[in-house]
Amino acid sequence: MPAKASRAAFGEALLDLGARDERIVTLDADLSKSTMTVNFAKKYPARAFNLGIAESNMIGVGAGSPARSRASSRGASRRSASPSPTRTRI
Repeated sequence: MPAKASRAAFGEALLDLGARDERIVTLDADLSKSTMTVNFAKKYPARAFNLGIAESNMIGVGAGSPARSRASSRGASRRSASPSPTRTRI
């Protein structure tokens, strides 16, 4: 079996989970093509949320998702989702 990029496997697994559980949603910060959640968004548009370039806000929305009976998958690069490296770089 040929090797598969981990992000491609993530995107495929997310589609499979989305088919089994309607509580699954995705949150993206303009990275759906990089995080491979773009296919989930095409198949389940009402369950895919692009929050723009607002990674910290996306984390807050994801933290509140369980209160609305949603299981979220957040897509952002590690550096952009963590406030500490950003402060350090300024």
